[in-house]
Amino acid sequence: LESLEGRGVLLLASLAVTCFLELPQLLLLGLCCILYILCRNGWMRLQLSRSAEDSGSLLSKIPPRPSSRPPFRPSSQLPFRQESKVPVQPPTFQSTGFSAQVSELLELITPSEASERVAKELAAYTQSIIQEMLSGASVEGFANADVLRGTAFGVAVPEIDLVVSADPDCLEQQLQGRLSKGGIPKARMDARKMQKSAIRACTDLLVAAGGFKFRRSAFRCEEPKVTLMGPSTMSVSGQGIPVDFSVNCATPGCHAALVTACGEIDPRSRGLILLVRRWSKDRGVCHVARGHLPPYGWTLLAIFFLQAKEKLLPPISGSKIGNDYVVQIHGTGHSAEGTVGSLFSRFIGFYRNEIDLQKEVVSLRLGTRETISLGTFDDEVRQLVHIEDPFDAERNFGAGLSSEGLQRLREELLRADNMLLAGEEALLSEVLEPWAPPDKHLIPEAEAINQQGI
Repeated sequence: LESLEGRGVLLLASLAVTCFLELPQLLLLGLCCILYILCRNGWMRLQLSRSAEDSGSLLSKIPPRPSSRPPFRPSSQLPFRQESKVPVQPPTFQSTGFSAQVSELLELITPSEASERVAKELAAYTQSIIQEMLSGASVEGFANADVLRGTAFGVAVPEIDLVVSADPDCLEQQLQGRLSKGGIPKARMDARKMQKSAIRACTDLLVAAGGFKFRRSAFRCEEPKVTLMGPSTMSVSGQGIPVDFSVNCATPGCHAALVTACGEIDPRSRGLILLVRRWSKDRGVCHVARGHLPPYGWTLLAIFFLQAKEKLLPPISGSKIGNDYVVQIHGTGHSAEGTVGSLFSRFIGFYRNEIDLQKEVVSLRLGTRETISLGTFDDEVRQLVHIEDPFDAERNFGAGLSSEGLQRLREELLRADNMLLAGEEALLSEVLEPWAPPDKHLIPEAEAINQQGI
């Protein structure tokens, strides 16, 4: 208030003085005021430019980060059970016999035309929103299961992937303003930082203008992404559909191409992949943030089993041509007997009792069991398992598997193997019973068991 009163008194005094001045004097006074304002602004701009140059020179002296980064290491802290207002119930089936129940489940979880349509509509809607920021970018939607039917851990592992495809140079140009605000010099901006910045920018726009809801981010993983809840208006249930959103991510396209190619050779291949992914999801062993194999890693395990054990599929490799993922089939497979249910039982037995994932490599390109020899793979850090990507032989989808994750994998294989010893009398509802972490007071005991191993 005092400053306002002082300014008012100064203004009144100035007006009183100017009342006694003649017109030429008033013009001269106005000209002097204009010159003073111009000089003041020029001096301030000069000071700002000098400070910016000084900060830029300091940033240029910072050594760039090394291009190679250590593999993702998840937290080793065990989760504990928390009370839920709506606990997840195990699935129920009308059929009798394990194989019949598997067939019933596959009818429910196989991506339907409605699911594919929902994925395409979400992709088109997302593209229309981000076009104002990333002109020329396209969005593709992938449905990995029937998204219209709820499943356990649906938000933890969404069944729809939304992938933005954009030219990296265009991304750099259109996100330059955002990057400069973050203080990141262009010289130190690599493809991964650019990818993360684009995901953040798109997420902000989708939440603010598109009706999406943010759930969590996974930027420390091999492929950065965020999990979003789609607009409730685009869901039959009115609750929104969980999606994984990423930019220039190759895995969803690779998975779709592999599933299509294997399904054309033998339809049971696609059924086994769907069942294995559903089992790993319900039993909680495909959460990358917890040090487990990713869903795509389980897909590769299922296909490799059909190659190395059943001889149902030949060696497979892949490549990217333009924006399309192309699968090359090398040779022909052999016919094998059995339903998808019996194949799943043998899949569990194969990885539980026959193959040692720490000593053998999973390679769809080879299609046969091979022991990992020293120097086979150029890994800076020895990984627990090696699951080769058929689209990139240098990429290991087992790199993020922690010792705790490997322990959980073995536990679930043992549990399923014991249940499936009953043959057709086994109950699929028990095999797929949603996993729950131990109670908080039992965690020290669980950690002691993990240290002993099985």
